[in-house]
Amino acid sequence: MKPASRPRPPALLDRHPALAGPAAIAAIVAAAACSDGTATTAPAPTGSSSSGTGGGVAAGCPAGLKDCGGSCVAAKVDPQNCGACGNACAEGQICSEGACALACSGGTTKCGGSCVDTKIDKSNCGECEKACGVGQVCSAGKCGLQCMGGTVECEGKCVDTSFDPQNCGACANACAEGEVCSAGLCGLDCLGGTAKCGDKCVDLKLDAAHCGSCNNSCPAGQVCSAGACGLECVGGSNKCGSECVDTQIDPGNCGGCGVACAPGQVCSAGQCALDCSGVSTKCGSECVDTEKDPLNCGGCAKACGPGEICSAEMCGLECVGGSTKCGGKCVDLQTDPANCGKCAAACPPGEICSLGQCGLECLGGTTKCGSKCVDPLGD
Repeated sequence: MKPASRPRPPALLDRHPALAGPAAIAAIVAAAACSDGTATTAPAPTGSSSSGTGGGVAAGCPAGLKDCGGSCVAAKVDPQNCGACGNACAEGQICSEGACALACSGGTTKCGGSCVDTKIDKSNCGECEKACGVGQVCSAGKCGLQCMGGTVECEGKCVDTSFDPQNCGACANACAEGEVCSAGLCGLDCLGGTAKCGDKCVDLKLDAAHCGSCNNSCPAGQVCSAGACGLECVGGSNKCGSECVDTQIDPGNCGGCGVACAPGQVCSAGQCALDCSGVSTKCGSECVDTEKDPLNCGGCAKACGPGEICSAEMCGLECVGGSTKCGGKCVDLQTDPANCGKCAAACPPGEICSLGQCGLECLGGTTKCGSKCVDPLGD
């Protein structure tokens, strides 16, 4: 059988058969392109082999990475390709959120020439150059054999699949370009009172990289509480690292900073347990109030739409039952330490909100339970 005809290379190759390799062809093409004196970069051959049948690596980089000269780089943190290919940061600067700067932002830490999240980076776990052992992961700044606090191990990292656009709802389930991950689902809009900043859904009230508005980073050493940067957390939350958290329900900081609940457990009233107590419901690894939580309104994973709030287990535009809309949530101004008497009026650390006033004690026959005043006869 006569073999199938193949395209003839340039005439130069007829005179020099030894130059018929793919690399040589690319070099000749480059030389021809530069005949006018203009420098041109020849494209690298894609998949060469001795038989000429190809078989190289497919073009394109995974979601979240950028193709720079044939290499896949993380442009958000790469100081040689910061925000764009070839955009190298000056000496002494680092690349943080795709911009060159003198300091890291958004709760990350400068380790060498890069900004890393020491809570999940297994090469810098808890502090720079503190690497976890083989088979271990970094969770809540500590090395261990498994992820804690409701996070899931994806390719050696502990991630929150509820909001991670590269692992949305499950590992390696990357959202399409332009989409965000909210409540474990890819979409064009953020749900539950969160806001879209870049490719992420964030809580502008607590996120140190987007405090009050997108890209408004808090200075080093400060935290974001009630949408404002400061040295202390307000509204009953506690400072854990660079974040303000509610140690009553946070499975990564249950009862205190760094006290992570074991897999399968939840944090309820500041204690790790298998079940939620009071009127809260177990949704994943958290105890939530399905009457007010816009991400779990009336049931787990029932998120309200953009601009809606959750009141009495129903999504809507207005609050009912005597509650008041503050941001994307319905709150009780009489007892909420983050909104005491009016929206965003947070009580100082250690104080509670009773009858709309901040203080050290509960009033009107109510009892202090955690950071709230409740009526034990009717709650």
